[in-house]
Amino acid sequence: MDLFFGGVPRGAQARQTTNIHVEERGRKGGARSKPATPASPPPPPPPAGPREDRKRRRASGDEPAEMSPANRAIVNANRERVGSLPSSPRPRAATRRAPRGAGLAVRGSPPPQQQPRPQGGDALPPALAAPASEREIGRCFSVPAQTSGGSAAAVAAAAADAASRLGAESPPAAAADADGLAGIAASIVTSVDAVRQSEAHYEEYFRWDDGDDGDRCTAIELHLPAAGAAEAFSLLAPRAREREAEARDEYMPINDLIATVRAVATHLAACAEFRHAVYGDAEDGVVRQLERARNRRNGGDFVRAVRRFNRLLDDERAAGRVGIGSARDKDAGGAPPDLAVHIIEQIYNRIVAPTVDMLRQYKAFSNNVYGEILPTLVGEFIGRTGIGRESTFVDLGCGIGNVVLQVAAQTGCAAYGIEIMKVPVRLAERQAREFERRMRLYALGGRGSARIWHGDFCESADVQRLLPRADVVLVNNYVFDSRLNQNLMQLFLDLPEGARIISLKPFVTPDHKISARNIYSPESILTVRRYHYWSKCVSWTDSGGDYYVHTIDRSRMREFLARRGMA
Repeated sequence: MDLFFGGVPRGAQARQTTNIHVEERGRKGGARSKPATPASPPPPPPPAGPREDRKRRRASGDEPAEMSPANRAIVNANRERVGSLPSSPRPRAATRRAPRGAGLAVRGSPPPQQQPRPQGGDALPPALAAPASEREIGRCFSVPAQTSGGSAAAVAAAAADAASRLGAESPPAAAADADGLAGIAASIVTSVDAVRQSEAHYEEYFRWDDGDDGDRCTAIELHLPAAGAAEAFSLLAPRAREREAEARDEYMPINDLIATVRAVATHLAACAEFRHAVYGDAEDGVVRQLERARNRRNGGDFVRAVRRFNRLLDDERAAGRVGIGSARDKDAGGAPPDLAVHIIEQIYNRIVAPTVDMLRQYKAFSNNVYGEILPTLVGEFIGRTGIGRESTFVDLGCGIGNVVLQVAAQTGCAAYGIEIMKVPVRLAERQAREFERRMRLYALGGRGSARIWHGDFCESADVQRLLPRADVVLVNNYVFDSRLNQNLMQLFLDLPEGARIISLKPFVTPDHKISARNIYSPESILTVRRYHYWSKCVSWTDSGGDYYVHTIDRSRMREFLARRGMA
């Protein structure tokens, strides 16, 4: 066997050395050198057999010639399902592993195409560089899973039914109806999509009894508060050895479904009878039925509990009793904090989590090091600075936009964010579009707006127009160098009186004193207070730390000038 060494087979190297002139033995008689007999070239590789040919055709996307009619129908159904995804060359070294058991869990379908990772720095994968209309996936429906004893005709019928329903809702038609809830529901990224795009290995979680053939499925539709709104939730789970995935931030669709039922019943239902039916007692409540079925891995009971919730919610929607209904929340500018965080986490799990590794590609010890402020600390920022429905919030260096979206959802204000790194800002833009759709599906449309764009906040004309009317500005300057902090303070000169600046490092010391030498410096219009945050408030450390709230206060400068007769 030839071993490759230095780009040439080692056996070939040995044969090539025989072509070098070899000196004959003996010094007398005019020793001469003569070329050795050239070696014969290596034989050509044997022709590919049927197995190798089948692998090649599977890798290229061609259907095997011997594919059965049942599998052919399933392949066609799944291809119509993912037909809106852009096709792009996949470099071998950057190809992501295809999740097992994700998407439509029917035997015979090829694994869905995964998007390549960026090749370094700010390079964007094709899925993020493509326009939104080409990337977004249509709505999913529950598809019966194939049983071990199911016939080919039954599988083909299930695939044909899925194909007919999926084909009736193509993404371009849904995008054309963007103003309607049907179009919005069809354009969201669903739980099924999040599982299909994840790198984790998913498998069937529930066990099914013999009488559950009519309920057996790998995804189920859960109704949402807005009229006619629903989302397809996957019923798969990470593999048994990855079952403790929550500690590893792996997406758990079954837990997500239960959390959604809780959020709707707690914050969006005005009727006490509906809440009692959802929570009930230890035996009869929908939530208890869902949790018991999950713990026992009883698929039939879980599906029946979801369908019961759908019927209850349909009745409430028909009676007009769904929305921000309690007196405590009715006059609030945005969604209740727990509901806002639930929606933001859903968006993150569907948009960012499948490609989170791309966010780690940055230059270390630079101004562009990536880190996230977690929802607990964001909620404290909101309470500390008094952001309300009429406020304007600006995040300078917003990353993937989680803070912008949470502030907009929780307060109902106008929130803006700018980010210089291409990969985070493209994810942030996708999150902002998903945020607008999900807020409407949860009957929260019009409560808060979010706008995120790509740019350098020190040079952006949009930032210069926003700052004179901004009420709160957030700057995560934890890794900013002194030069960038000085440039930021020049921007703060445009802020109105009383505006707040939240930062992770102070721009001015608490004991700063105004003098004739620094009277016109940016530090002279800032007052600062330090606050402590506890563990698990930021992504880059589990320990606590400090943050600072600066206030624009020009009164001290005016008083100093008045005492000097310079006012």
